[in-house]
Amino acid sequence: MKALIISNPTSGTSETMLGEVVATVESLYDEIHIQKTLAEGDAARLAQTSDAYDHLLVIGGDGTLHEVVNGLMDLTKDERPSIGLIPGGTCNDFARALGLPVEPVEAARIIKMSHTETVDVMRINERYGLNFVGVGLIADASRQIDPIQKETLGSIGYFLATIRQFRELDPFNVRIERDGDLVHDGAVSFLYIGNGAYLGTVPTKLPTQSFNDGLVEVVHSSAIGFPMIRQLLAQQLGLEQSSDEWVHLQMSHLTVRLDEPQLIDVDGEHFTTDELNIDVLPNELAFLVPTH
Repeated sequence: MKALIISNPTSGTSETMLGEVVATVESLYDEIHIQKTLAEGDAARLAQTSDAYDHLLVIGGDGTLHEVVNGLMDLTKDERPSIGLIPGGTCNDFARALGLPVEPVEAARIIKMSHTETVDVMRINERYGLNFVGVGLIADASRQIDPIQKETLGSIGYFLATIRQFRELDPFNVRIERDGDLVHDGAVSFLYIGNGAYLGTVPTKLPTQSFNDGLVEVVHSSAIGFPMIRQLLAQQLGLEQSSDEWVHLQMSHLTVRLDEPQLIDVDGEHFTTDELNIDVLPNELAFLVPTH
């Protein structure tokens, strides 16, 4: 078997760590090729040329994985290698959803005892995502986090950024359509569309959430300030799944129309638009996951 390793040094992957990961998995492969990313877009470009490999091992965070996924989607389904994810970022949310250890060498050991499992991919306009799409509070908080705070505090920085955003939160109007049928038209404080099961290292606690059921979870809230905090805590404690201020639906396709362009967060990457067309592509990628 042949493996390509894509390693992102800026995500905290040291030469020592990389060496330990290679030493852990090298007995599995006849050939291992290592490529390090040097600039934005490198991981996507390398993934586009990974069709000659059996496994693509990704050492990095959610941003590196996001690039890899978008690169792999340029290949046909039969051309794509299975992905071995070795967490190296701050949150590593999709790694958590897959049940992987967040310590890199431990995750590399899992590859030696793994099996493949297919996962759904979200197509969002002309790009792809694995974990979530966020509008409003979610997108604003992740954009506002201080880089130094992220480096020193890790995932705690995301929570502090979220608390700061409560002070500046402006509701926005949104129309949500499912297969042409209107399911919501009005003001919300945030919109979450999830395929994974973690957001900023926190489990979403949505009992129907799955990364391979052909559906995304769509959650929006009209609550602002302390009512929103109450709703979020209730959700984390599993006390309620829906209320007048908290709506949870499942969809395989949806269209989101915004009154004005809003910041959109897809797996930690940002862009601005006033319309989202989201389709779930079932069982599109294969990941190496723990065998229990």
